[in-house]
Amino acid sequence: MNNEIILRYCISDFEDITHDEITRILGIRPFKEYIKGQKRNPNNPNSPLIKQNRWIMESPNNKYTPFDLQMESLLNIIENKIDVFKPLCKKYNCEISCAIFIYFDNGESMPSVHLDSRYNNLIKELDIEFDVDLYVLPNEGY
Repeated sequence: MNNEIILRYCISDFEDITHDEITRILGIRPFKEYIKGQKRNPNNPNSPLIKQNRWIMESPNNKYTPFDLQMESLLNIIENKIDVFKPLCKKYNCEISCAIFIYFDNGESMPSVHLDSRYNNLIKELDIEFDVDLYVLPNEGY
């Protein structure tokens, strides 16, 4: 089993624009959308309600691609459309989220997360937050 890295760009806390409008403005189909007030799991009658609107784009790489290559792909997308991302980032909460799943005793080292000057320059211009969650899990063999 390999360690996994999931890198996503998220726009949240919007009420005056729809998910479809964001998709149209950016020309990018989201990986996932959360709509405020809907059930998180519509198949569960006890499911909690979603608290905020969220539009989420995932890195085009797979979850086994190293962090730096996933970040490069995500930055390419954002930089190529910076003029349409900028007004959304100024008005709404935008972040890059990173979830790292480490499976211990799998023979792999801890994945590195390095934010270089390209990333730093972009977040200064767009005011994008960075969130990282680390999960350490046993191998399936346990």
